[in-house]
Parts: sequence; structure tokens; C-alpha cells
Amino acid sequence: MIRKSMLVLLVLLVLTGAVFAGAKKEEGVRIQFASWMVAEESGGEVWLPERIAVWESQNPGVKVEIVPIGWEDTPNKVTLQIQGNNAPDVFTIESLWLGKFAKMPGAVVDLNRYMDSAFTSRLVPAYKGGEMDGKMAGLVWNPNPWVLVYNKSLAAAAGVSGEPKNPSDFLGQAQKIHSATGAFGAGLMLDIEEYSADTFHILMWANGGDMLDAGLKPVVDSAGTVQTVRLVKDMVDKGAVPFGEEVRNLRTLFAKKQVGFFFEGPWIAGVLDGQGMSRDDWQVSPWPGDVQPASHILCLAEGSKHKDLAWDLMKFVVTDETTTKEYFNRTGLMPLVKAQYDDPIYDNPYSKTFLAQMPSLRNPNVWASQKKFEVEIAFMEDIQKILLGEGAVEATLSGLKAKIAKILAE
Repeated sequence: MIRKSMLVLLVLLVLTGAVFAGAKKEEGVRIQFASWMVAEESGGEVWLPERIAVWESQNPGVKVEIVPIGWEDTPNKVTLQIQGNNAPDVFTIESLWLGKFAKMPGAVVDLNRYMDSAFTSRLVPAYKGGEMDGKMAGLVWNPNPWVLVYNKSLAAAAGVSGEPKNPSDFLGQAQKIHSATGAFGAGLMLDIEEYSADTFHILMWANGGDMLDAGLKPVVDSAGTVQTVRLVKDMVDKGAVPFGEEVRNLRTLFAKKQVGFFFEGPWIAGVLDGQGMSRDDWQVSPWPGDVQPASHILCLAEGSKHKDLAWDLMKFVVTDETTTKEYFNRTGLMPLVKAQYDDPIYDNPYSKTFLAQMPSLRNPNVWASQKKFEVEIAFMEDIQKILLGEGAVEATLSGLKAKIAKILAE
């Protein structure tokens, strides 16, 4: 009887152990990876899950939940998730949101704890694009400077090079494309969006203008800003620039050969592939002046329960050469690791144009302000009034200066 009881007990222990083992396996570590690059048809939506699956195979028991978030939805959605303490372990931001998340309490881990000199020495200098006020708020995934993208057939029809020597030459070439073909000479983002305000900097800087000076004082009524707004209004009035189109519509117009020039980063290759436009139909050329970064940046959520694992996933996505090389093929996005540029795959005019533009990266002063969004929306609201003929340039910008000063003081 005793032996029989012991046998029953042994069976129960074995069965119980099997149940607990199964439960433990099902409760494996879960990490969330959120990005618009898996939400959009831009080349990364298939490749990234494939490579993340490789990382999972190297980390048995760890499951990565890939969370698609639209680019437009990212700032507000992730902010709400951070406030609700349920943010994805790893999430993607763009450079223009760096200040927002770097300065948000409890939002992101300072990656200086992981990014020692042995690691950063392997990277191109643009890795600093994840830093603000000494805090490494994110790991630059792809260093993205803006350049000009132009339609080769429209440029040829207008007899222009597509490679302007200076900002005035750019405006002249855009006007010629419009006159010769009827297409828009240039696609500028002029809707009421902070993205539009950020791209406006490219033109303002060329004329010595800005929104805020280095001391975060409004300078929207300066001569350079006034000159830039007048130039843009002139192009809109002449029909050389579409008015109020958001970025996705501009890309569609470009793919339909209805826009000569527009400003984009290296993600544009995958985007235009998705639009069905052949890579033989367009080319990139450097902007003759400073441009702001639009780098994709991976952030590690402060609320992550598996920070070391999440960092390892981030590092894999950014530095694994098999991952970055094919990612470039599919999306056009450039790697962060210096040595990877020795591969012949980057020995082409496309890559060299973006590499040449990287030393001209410049953060807009407004990015350092916690009121960035409010300032830029106010800026674009008054720009639209001017473009619609509802206000004189100088008077409107003078009023805007007072409005921005009030926003900053609140």
C-alpha cells in the first residue's frame, strides 16, 4: 500500500511539474517593438519582422510583439502610452520629436548607460542625433539628412540640371520646370503641421532667417524670414508650388510626375517603390545649405521591465550587417555603422549624396523648446494666412512674433 501511494505521489509530481513547465514556457518574456516602418508599405514591413525573428532565435524564450503605429499617430499615441505606463519597450521616433520625448518625465532611458566609447566609436557622427542636453534619449537607427529629390524627365524637359548650385538656382529651376511642363516646380509642405514648419527651416536658413534665435527668442519678423515667406508666396501665386498638400499627397503627385523637386530623406526610395515609381525615373541631389535631420531613432521606454533585452534588440536592428544591408536595398535608409559603408552596395550617387549632406545637419533652435509644437503650429497658421492673401507679410509676421513670445512665456 505504501509503495502504491508513493507511486501515485510520484506520478502526481511528474504531472504537476509538466504543467508548471508548460506554464513557464507560455509565460516567456515579451518585448514590444513599435514603428511606422512595419505599418507602411515602404520596404521594411516584411524585412524587419524577418530579422526580428532571427534575433528571437538567438534569445530563446523571448517573444517580440511587433506593433505597427502610423507615423502621424506616433507622438500622441506613445505619449498616452507613457502616461498610462504601458509604452512599448522599444518605439521609433523621428528627430523632430526628440525634445518632446527626451524631456518628458519617465519617458525614455538615457542610453549613455549602454553606449560606451567602444560602441560609439563604431558609428558615424550622426549618432549624436539621439542626444539632447547630454542625455542620449535614443539610438539613431538611420541617419537621415534631407536632400532634394527631382524628376529626371521633368528636369530634362525644362533644360535644368536638377542639381542647383544655390537656393536662388533652386527656385529658378523649379520655375522653369513649371513653365516648361505645367507640373509643379517644387513640392513644399505648407499644411498646418509641425513637419511643414520644420522643412520651412531649410529655406529660411538659406536666407539667414529663422523662427527662434539661439536664445529661444522669436525672430520670425527678421529680414531673412520675411524674404523667404515672400519667395514661397510668389511661387504659390504663380502655381509653381501646390498649396496645403500634406507629405503623403506630395509623394503621390511626385510619383505621377506632377512635381519636379521636393525635399525628402533616404526613406524615399522605399516609399516611391510602394508608389510604383521606377528608381530610374528620379534622382537625388544635395541641397546647397544646411538641412535639419529627420533621422529615425529607437527609444527604450523607461517603463520597460526588460531593459537589457530591449537594448540588445535595438542594437541588433541598428548594427547587424545582414539586417542593415538588405534594409538599405528595400528602403533606401542608410546604416549607422561606419565600416558598413565599405561595402560596394553604397558606392553609388544616391548613397554618396546623402553622405555628403550629413555634415550640413543642423537642429532648428525651436527643437530645444518644450513649446515646439505650439510655436510651429502658430507659425504655419500665419504662413497660411499670408499665402491665402489674408494678411500682409511683414504685418502678419510682426503679429506672429508677439504671439510666439506669449506662447513661450506661458
